[in-house]
Amino acid sequence: MDRLRWVLAAAVSAYACHLAVHHTTPIDRALPLLGVLATVLAAVTYPAVMLAVPVLILAEIAVPAEEVRLLAFGVIFAIGLIGPIGPIGRIGRIGLAIVLVVLLRWIPLDSVLWGRELFLLAIAVLIVLVLGSTRFAVAVAVITALITPAVPLRTLALPLVVLFVCVAARVFGMPKIELRWVSSIALAFVTLFFAWSGIVARAFPYFWRRAARPMPRVEIAQALPPRADVTFEVPPNAHALIVSGANVARLRRGTPLARVGDAVVRIGDAADWGYMRREQFYASRNPLPRDAAGQIRGYGYAAWVDGAGRIALPAGARSVRVVVDASLPAGAALQVEGFEIAPR
Repeated sequence: MDRLRWVLAAAVSAYACHLAVHHTTPIDRALPLLGVLATVLAAVTYPAVMLAVPVLILAEIAVPAEEVRLLAFGVIFAIGLIGPIGPIGRIGRIGLAIVLVVLLRWIPLDSVLWGRELFLLAIAVLIVLVLGSTRFAVAVAVITALITPAVPLRTLALPLVVLFVCVAARVFGMPKIELRWVSSIALAFVTLFFAWSGIVARAFPYFWRRAARPMPRVEIAQALPPRADVTFEVPPNAHALIVSGANVARLRRGTPLARVGDAVVRIGDAADWGYMRREQFYASRNPLPRDAAGQIRGYGYAAWVDGAGRIALPAGARSVRVVVDASLPAGAALQVEGFEIAPR
């Protein structure tokens, strides 16, 4: 009877969330799924977590600003994780791992590779069981699932290796590790940004950096091939040139891309424009640019940041010469996206 009540509660939550959807992002459209996940979390931890459902609905209706609303959803789930910090039993820990893997990887639903995701979910459950169903075990399982690309297929070897290491550690007498607060905080952090979980998985340092204030740009949108030599007029109040690469994802940190004025621009100052896409990231060798100027694109596990970097201009410069490195491979290019204008 108790299980039936929770099933009915999940159905009611999904329907109420469906009626409340006001916005068009994949995260908003997944609100019924969020209601179900919150209900499951309440069922396997503490019933008080059910308060998350009406709060999710309130945030959907009352918060029009997209980034604030999506971050509010993350805050609600993060609090739901920190709240049930006490003992919740084996079934609770397994349920917690399943909820978090689904939350972090299955949105947007239309991009889910079902066979691979179900396999990864099963591996996550096995990791929790092998490590003794502790909060630490849940953290290991969820973070392993989060950082596993699953594209291409061979990347599914990563969670299998983690599972093998966990089995070996237990066989050789490793005790159960709880680390309740540390593990809960780690899980809460990745959950906080679930609306952009793809960026958490593939560019975690992005969330440690101070958010750059949005500034207007004067668009150039030119792709310059190797050996190109172009001089651009600098608009008034421009303080930086925004550049990225094309077909340079396999180049490693420090590889020269171009010379902008007297400065040598390398991989690490900018990256391939699409290097962080889920389909490209596994083969990419580019790091996140030091002064990243890329824009967030997509939502959930499909979210990514383009590889644009911000190249500072000399004060008072009226023109800037861009010379693309001759050693770039065939088909590669430097993408000059535009000038960034400093506020007066």
